Amino acid sequence: MARKNNISLLFPLLLLPIISITAGGPATVCSFLGASYVSYDYCMAVLSSDPRSSTADPHGLALITGDLALANATAVRSTIKLLLNNSSDPFIHTCLSHCRKIYEGAISDVRKAANATARRNYAAAEELFDGVLNAPSDCEATFSARPVASSPIVKEDNEFSDIACLGRAINNYLK
Repeated sequence: MARKNNISLLFPLLLLPIISITAGGPATVCSFLGASYVSYDYCMAVLSSDPRSSTADPHGLALITGDLALANATAVRSTIKLLLNNSSDPFIHTCLSHCRKIYEGAISDVRKAANATARRNYAAAEELFDGVLNAPSDCEATFSARPVASSPIVKEDNEFSDIACLGRAINNYLK
């Protein structure tokens, strides 16, 4: 009988690390992501930009990141559309048209990732975020066909890459 009691006393201690990991806010989540994904400072800056993060659990932070990634991808697409309307260079116009299509696909996949996160299917969300990480580099690659041409959306591509990487990292953390 004493042995059974000892095991029942140890069980809550075994759950303590799991509870402490899943109960954290932005600081806890950001500290667990590791520098191979995103820096702690970047993670904190992004999550702190949304007022909902101050009271969000890790699942809520993943949802917030999905919202931010969707808003960012939509903003990149809007920038591309604006540049397309003002472009007189046929090569740049062709590249931007290709980038617009890439970001339309990325927007669709970020929506799917956000929906997977909402369903707590973190593995699917991580995979979708991993896929959209190709959008910025694919877009930038279209401009490399003409070495003299430079992409007018490098900054936007880099920002989307960073936020998509954060989405992937948080979903990986939760799976």
